[in-house]
Amino acid sequence: MNAKLICWLIYLRKVVLSMDEIQNRKLHHIRLALDPRVDFKDHCSEIYREIQLVHQALPGLDFDEVDVKQVFLGYRLEAPIMITGMTGGHPSLVSINKMLATLAEKKRVAIGVGSQRAIVKSNFSEDVVASYRIVRETARSVPVIGNIGLNTLRDIDTDTVIRLVEVIDADAIAIHLNPAQEVIQPEGDTRFSLDVMDKVKELIASLRKPVIIKEVGNGLSMETVRVFHNIGVKIYDTAGACGTNWALVETLRNQPGSSRYECGLKLSEWGIPTPLSVIETRYVAEDSFIIASGGVWDGFKAAVNIAIGADMVGVAKPILKNILDNGLERAEAYLDNYIFELKTAMFLSGARNIGELRSKPIILGQKIVNMMLQRGIDPHTYLNNTRRMK
Repeated sequence: MNAKLICWLIYLRKVVLSMDEIQNRKLHHIRLALDPRVDFKDHCSEIYREIQLVHQALPGLDFDEVDVKQVFLGYRLEAPIMITGMTGGHPSLVSINKMLATLAEKKRVAIGVGSQRAIVKSNFSEDVVASYRIVRETARSVPVIGNIGLNTLRDIDTDTVIRLVEVIDADAIAIHLNPAQEVIQPEGDTRFSLDVMDKVKELIASLRKPVIIKEVGNGLSMETVRVFHNIGVKIYDTAGACGTNWALVETLRNQPGSSRYECGLKLSEWGIPTPLSVIETRYVAEDSFIIASGGVWDGFKAAVNIAIGADMVGVAKPILKNILDNGLERAEAYLDNYIFELKTAMFLSGARNIGELRSKPIILGQKIVNMMLQRGIDPHTYLNNTRRMK
């Protein structure tokens, strides 16, 4: 690990010791989320090997004709990418959020903030709000997405949620679902009963901006998506089980040998891999806008997820790590490489734009075909019709 990153992580740990509980946890989470031990391992590699874009020796277009632009929340993005939310909640994070927002603005991609619960708990303290608001102040021409947990939504009124959107001038708010994280988290809130849906309905009716439903790293199932689609949610962030496993992040915060620690270790591969989550989401919400996140850390994985049914992709950890490791310039180089890889995959598949990529031929392995059949999804119908819907 780079010396600069180690110094930053040591600094975060020192700050953690003197912070209030929520802000403390935010810094602790960032430190642990950068630890490679909390990433999903073999499960996802196997799934990606099961999905093959068909190579076209005669693509039918020039490489320079490949267009990766995408429209999201009324903004025309230069690439179908969102820097998904991980940070915010303490003044010491302002500089990080500013760099993330600078990158989003320069590359013309969307950006989300981390959970805004810290704003609520601080009673809208200006210092705490500023650590989030810096994103919009820096990224003025791209979508900014707010973020609140489903359980936090239970405990606050709709006007407070609207205020959370307004104080950071967000274009939408994501409601995150994280039961696997909460059940392992020492301070976890495990209230996930359906009575909260009345609050979600009220928010959809009152907020004049879109509501996004997202997981945090274990994937959205068709059953979950169906519940929200039935009340009018049109945007989903899959956050599948291929990237950062927040149950493992919380495991490392527990005492070794404790029930939560031992259980958390057994959740190391728990969840729905990102491409499967995209398939399940598209299957029950054909008209939705789908963001594929969760370990979509290179442009080839982005191409696979878009081809299988997503509209854009989300990335967090590699960008944050590059910024902390080598600064903004290295993070920008990472995104440039990412976009070049996506364009290359599209070119070699004969796809001129994002819409065409969703109609290009795909070969599925027997394992993923069996998974789809067991979930009631006909692979041929999905590939030839459903994945192309919008």
